[in-house]
Amino acid sequence: MQKPTEPKKDYASVPFRTIAHLFDPDDPSLENSRLLTDAAENQIFREVLDVPKGNPSHINTRVKILLPASDLTPGRTDAIIAAIRAHFSTRADEIQRDMRLTVRVGLREFRLTVAVCVPSFIGIAICSQFKGNPLIEVIENVLIIFCWVTIWQPFQSLVFDRWTQAEQAKVYRKIAGMDISVKPS
Repeated sequence: MQKPTEPKKDYASVPFRTIAHLFDPDDPSLENSRLLTDAAENQIFREVLDVPKGNPSHINTRVKILLPASDLTPGRTDAIIAAIRAHFSTRADEIQRDMRLTVRVGLREFRLTVAVCVPSFIGIAICSQFKGNPLIEVIENVLIIFCWVTIWQPFQSLVFDRWTQAEQAKVYRKIAGMDISVKPS
């Protein structure tokens, strides 16, 4: 007998024990524009990315926020949704600004790499002329390692860090535009 298949869930269900776990207590803004706590931001982000096995989508397409019924006063649901959208949109913009800084730093690191590696390559070429001398071989290997480490950092900044930031900003923008509902838990 075949086991009935469950319909694939395409929403992230994010429970909070209280509204205080959702909103940043230090933000005096109106509720519809309040910042989320770091924990709430991370929880929503992770749940959106946590798609069921076999789901072809890379992220969930809807978010369901679960709060105690006592915290859901009339009109508050729309304010919570507006705050979540504003928060993730603002965070995506912040990440975009951070990406520009990452690129600036990465380019500076690249210039420093060229300035360090060119003399090191010359030193490696000179050292390779004196094979058999243990001290020269140690110096040559140190220069090779030094170049490798120096080359790696700008590559890390300009490629991997920037890709991670770009993907995170993209998911944050998707969350800001998702169908968000607030339900009693």
